[in-house]
Amino acid sequence: MTGLFPRSLFGGWVVGGVLVAAISLAACSPAQNAAPDAASSSGGVSGGSGGNPGSGGSPPGSGGATGSGGALASGGAAATGGAVGTGGEVGTGGALGTGGAGMAGVGGRAGGSGSGGTTAAGGAGGRAEGGASGRLACPAGPFAAPMVMSTKNVCANFSFAHTWNEGPTWVAGQGAFFFTNFVAGSASGGNIIKYMPGGDCEIFIRDVGCNGLAVSNDGNLLAACHQNRAIMKFDVKTKQMTVVADKLGNAMLDTPNDLVQHTNGTIYFTNPPNELAGRPQGVGPSALRIDPGGNVIKIADGNFNGIALSPDEKTLYVVRTDVWTLDAQGVPSNKRAMVRNSGDGMAVDCAGNIYVEGKIFSPTDQQLGTYGSGTNMAFGGVDGKTALVVGSGKAVRELAMSVPGLP
Repeated sequence: MTGLFPRSLFGGWVVGGVLVAAISLAACSPAQNAAPDAASSSGGVSGGSGGNPGSGGSPPGSGGATGSGGALASGGAAATGGAVGTGGEVGTGGALGTGGAGMAGVGGRAGGSGSGGTTAAGGAGGRAEGGASGRLACPAGPFAAPMVMSTKNVCANFSFAHTWNEGPTWVAGQGAFFFTNFVAGSASGGNIIKYMPGGDCEIFIRDVGCNGLAVSNDGNLLAACHQNRAIMKFDVKTKQMTVVADKLGNAMLDTPNDLVQHTNGTIYFTNPPNELAGRPQGVGPSALRIDPGGNVIKIADGNFNGIALSPDEKTLYVVRTDVWTLDAQGVPSNKRAMVRNSGDGMAVDCAGNIYVEGKIFSPTDQQLGTYGSGTNMAFGGVDGKTALVVGSGKAVRELAMSVPGLP
């Protein structure tokens, strides 16, 4: 950016003599395809209410053995957000549940629904969001070819205070995209903007001078801020801000630009000098990480920009530099050249395709399509298939995509 984008098999209850089982989805954002135990439910699964089996099915319950609302993961890590993929409102007498398990909120998984004798048919349509973290997770593939299904300009009636929009991300717990609006090259000033699909833009926090945004593991906002030369965290309910890191050793950060968080807590960010505007250099142009213990560690020197993780969190991409392999602790190694290494911000979809400079590339750098101009984009919406693309001036577009992606 001148910003960016990541997640246990629950048991079931026997209700009215029929097993209502929760289905584990292969999550891909974050910790896609390898959901961490730390996000497991503490409250079990919810099933239908009891009673003896009714008639029909084998033995179907018409109000007895139905897993109503599906075996939705609940409790501490419940996926409880917006348009929940409920696993189907199960029918009676053995009818299949429809709808489907869909995409789960990280920290919880949407279960498939039990039914009165026949297992509910899950689909990839719904997405349970929110959950303990407020983040979104990818469903299992396979996925369609990536393409823009429709596009529209948004926020046309909003008065932008500054000339540059950057760093979008989606916070599922808020049902909204957030992005920044500031003067490129300036050391201060800039607002965080909130946009709810179908609505208008509004100023969420004023005069913070930040660039790239990312959703944190607990469903709040992480920000790369040039005004106070720090990685910041904003509580989306209270708007209170705290400093996550502002130094490497005794050296100040320069003007943090873009960032993303791994499900193990590691934050990766870029630190170019773009908005120093005469202030003294600190660490110098670089890519860095903040490990789960809060230690700031340099990854590489260079004037980098956008940064992103692959859906399985095993690869770190940094625009204008290289690609690293990440181990289970999120430590980068095995550096190699990133073929597509120009551009500003970047996004990644659930199939691992990379979106940069208006083009869509496969993980092996084959161009697959285009999505138009803009400095950066992020995926969101209740099914993960809405994307927000931002750029200079009033350039804010909402896209309907064929493939879900990462916030």
